[in-house]
Amino acid sequence: MESQQRIQELTAELNQLQQQGETISQQIEQLNVSLTDINNARDAVKAIKGSVGKETLVPIGAGCFVKTELKSEDVIVGVGSDVAITRSIDETTETLSKDKEEVEKLINQLTETLQTITDQIAQKRPEAEKLMKENGVQP
Repeated sequence: MESQQRIQELTAELNQLQQQGETISQQIEQLNVSLTDINNARDAVKAIKGSVGKETLVPIGAGCFVKTELKSEDVIVGVGSDVAITRSIDETTETLSKDKEEVEKLINQLTETLQTITDQIAQKRPEAEKLMKENGVQP
């Protein structure tokens, strides 16, 4: 009976670790989307430097664009709570670079945590499989 209890404990631990790993993987995926967005914004901001008076295409969604003439190099930046401020290209690029560093740091931390969870699963799984085999339980 003791081995049955240990099997249940290991199974519960493995399931919990698996769920944590999946949650962290989803968070990493979302952060990678944010990182791509930040990189795209930074590239776009850099591309407009020195382009005042030139015609450009502005995306309006669903693969559609409008032609417009760039009147200034100021960038309107959302700062949260539906508030936006005007910043220079250099200020915006610096902010986006800092945001990129923070997101990359979070991705690295979560990746390390995910690796720890994966290691724990790899450590516990053989014991669970052995106990299941010994007790005639299907894995």
